[in-house]
Parts: sequence; C-alpha cells; structure tokens
Amino acid sequence: MNAVSQASPEAVLPKHILDIWVIVLIILATIVIMTSLVLCPATAVIIYRIRTHLILNQDF
Repeated sequence: MNAVSQASPEAVLPKHILDIWVIVLIILATIVIMTSLVLCPATAVIIYRIRTHLILNQDF
C-alpha cells in the first residue's frame, strides 16, 4: 500500500471547498483587473493635465 491511499479523509480538502476558492479567486482577480483598467487611464489623464497646466501657466 502506498502513502497516498492511506491519507485520512480530513487531510484532503473536499472538492466543493476547492470550487469555492476558485470562484473567490476569480472574483478577486476580476476586481483587480477592472480597477486597474479604470485607475490607470485616470491617473494618466490627471498627470497629463497637471503637467500641461504647469507648462502653460508659467508666469516667470
């Protein structure tokens, strides 16, 4: 007999718990991707507007 067949049932996670973790990780990954798709262009626009505003309004 090998060691894999001798593992207790409590040592191996049930399949439905693994399915729940997969769903949770997919949801979290989706949230991170959607947030980055919104924040990256917004940050680029803010940086562009600050830089062009400072360049156009130099009163020296």
